[in-house]
Amino acid sequence: MLSMLEEVVLLAVDEKNGGLRSTREFGTAYALVGAVFFDLALARKIDTDTESIQIIDTKPTGDATLDRVLAHMASRSDLKTVREWLEEIFQQRDDLEGEALQSLISQGILRHEKSKLLWIIDVERFPLVDNKPQQYVKVRLANAVLSDDIPLTRDIMLVSIAEPCGLLGYVLSEAAMATRRHRIQLLCNMETISRKVTDAILGLETSMRQAMTRVV
Repeated sequence: MLSMLEEVVLLAVDEKNGGLRSTREFGTAYALVGAVFFDLALARKIDTDTESIQIIDTKPTGDATLDRVLAHMASRSDLKTVREWLEEIFQQRDDLEGEALQSLISQGILRHEKSKLLWIIDVERFPLVDNKPQQYVKVRLANAVLSDDIPLTRDIMLVSIAEPCGLLGYVLSEAAMATRRHRIQLLCNMETISRKVTDAILGLETSMRQAMTRVV
């Protein structure tokens, strides 16, 4: 089974050209951080109440990325809230994306292509070698939103990342999302950690946009 981090990266891969895409400037980067938190929560390494994140088990998971983030969290007892931790791990977003891409390549799901634009700029793409894992993630997301059944916790978490980060639009049409808006919001609020991560992502993205506007 792929990690949630790997699934989010797969959602960001354009199935036509292998480029990494995002409908929001910092959307995918925040989604990667949220995915790591969800992976740690599913592994029962962290828990979240209404305000803060608690580390409940520091034993390694066997996943190098998760273990690196978990060790970092254990070393920073001064950070408590979901928003504080999103900001902290956001600074490592390039590592998260790169590690997930390398893992997907090693599993034979993606391949790495590098070319030059105008003979100067490096352009990296990650075409799908095996499209089944990406289709599986998309089907789960679509079923979670379009069905009235209660999804698995993992799929609830996936919706709650994909929605605020603009990744859900790669799975469903705008019309479908508009029709199921209430359902999407219901799923985003169903799990405590999903709700807190969603709120923190939206708050951070707003702050980032305001800061960029002031600079301009």
